[in-house]
Amino acid sequence: MKILFIHGNYPAQFRYLCAGLSNNAEHQVVFLTARKDAQQFPIGRVHIVQYSIHRNVHPETHHYLHASEEAVLQGQAILRSLDRLFQEGFQPQLVIFHAGMGFGLFLRDVLPRATLVGYFEWWFRPETSQYLVKSFDLDTRLKVSLRNLPILQELSTCDAAVVPTDWQKRQFPDCFQHKLKVIFDGIDNRFFFPAPNNIQRQVLRISNRVSGERFEFQPDALILSYATRGMEPLRGFPEFMRSLPRVFAEFDNLCVVIAGLDRCAYSYPAPSNNGSWKNCLLSELSGKIPMEQIYFTGLLNSVDYRALLWRSNLHCYFTRPYIVSWSFFEAIYCRSHLLSNVCIATRDIALEESILWANIEDLSSIERNMVEGVRPPNQLCATIKDSEVYELTYCLARWGSLLNLLIYS
Repeated sequence: MKILFIHGNYPAQFRYLCAGLSNNAEHQVVFLTARKDAQQFPIGRVHIVQYSIHRNVHPETHHYLHASEEAVLQGQAILRSLDRLFQEGFQPQLVIFHAGMGFGLFLRDVLPRATLVGYFEWWFRPETSQYLVKSFDLDTRLKVSLRNLPILQELSTCDAAVVPTDWQKRQFPDCFQHKLKVIFDGIDNRFFFPAPNNIQRQVLRISNRVSGERFEFQPDALILSYATRGMEPLRGFPEFMRSLPRVFAEFDNLCVVIAGLDRCAYSYPAPSNNGSWKNCLLSELSGKIPMEQIYFTGLLNSVDYRALLWRSNLHCYFTRPYIVSWSFFEAIYCRSHLLSNVCIATRDIALEESILWANIEDLSSIERNMVEGVRPPNQLCATIKDSEVYELTYCLARWGSLLNLLIYS
């Protein structure tokens, strides 16, 4: 079978699924992506093809429709790439695409007999969209609501729709609930597993995977860690940073390790420092915390990231009601000593008594739980609810069942 994956990133949520399908010699798998360096990270027999949009959104377009125009441009770029693939003899029978950005807008028009499966992450509702923007006035609310237009079209035209969690499924309109199948991306529990017994007695050595800068922490260091795709309000980065003076006041040998990029992946920029929340918070806290004991590691490779989760005295994951990061699940599978915030998005994932919970809107609550969590000995180990539902082998089996039903029924 000829199978096409489409995602602006690579391999993103399709890493394990496309690898598994490509291992079957009867399949020919192509991954269409905008990522320019994707060829540097080959997966099995997957053939990687890059696409690009031919122009940006016109400034003159009504700002309510910027996301819709962007989606149309993405959809057109996919069509141009498909045309080239057709000319090379690749006519996909199954297409699995990341929905919401426009990749699936026009697939039915050129692939009328193919099986189309959309991977849907989010439906924009006012009660959750307010956390993505600085000010949620009526104008902004109307603009955000129209971000659902391409999602609506893709939902209507695909044969099946997959959504990772029950929480995300609940965001979608009732009329589409029957079409949405919950299949999580899958956590590889052969890699993310509880720490070896002697990990606290070892030196932690990790490196920035881009720059190569190395960081080393001795066994007697107390480590407070935080990991994120972007340092931003949606993931509680300002609250994390503003809690540090209280924690440093308690522990002289504290090392704060922050893994991730200085960017906004989802929410709004900082009011100063060219939008950088990292620099904004460091300026705000100047003279209040020992800057030399804060380590910004940038992105870590998987082995170093796992080592940090294992070694950390307390790992923090915060979020407003939105898509829950993989890092939250990975920290739980590593049985990390974990602090999170009470949130409708996170409360059904881990056993309540296995995690320290804070109120993200109450700085004293975060401070108090940070101090309690960092202070040895660490008694709590995060534990997942319904672990099978999130494990990779189970998730791939669910995908297999769905695809077999769609293709062979």
